[in-house]
Amino acid sequence: MTTEDFFEIGASGKIYRRDFVIANLLERYEQPEPHDWPCRDFSIRRLAENLYLLNYTLDEPGRTTLRTTIWQSSGGSWKIVFHQGTIAG
Repeated sequence: MTTEDFFEIGASGKIYRRDFVIANLLERYEQPEPHDWPCRDFSIRRLAENLYLLNYTLDEPGRTTLRTTIWQSSGGSWKIVFHQGTIAG
């Protein structure tokens, strides 16, 4: 669900490329950890035709992060172009 040029800026400020993110997620799915991390304060904003900005707050154990994801619609499917997590508290 990501574009070929997808990248993420983690809460640490480090940049992660698509291949790393996918490999990391596959590792996590092999040994899933139970979690109940509530999300709130969703907002969405159209940036251009077929391009949208999604913002939300994620409450993880011990920290709250502000999340931003850019989604692109193409050929009837949605893909993530960019994602960022910023520690809020």
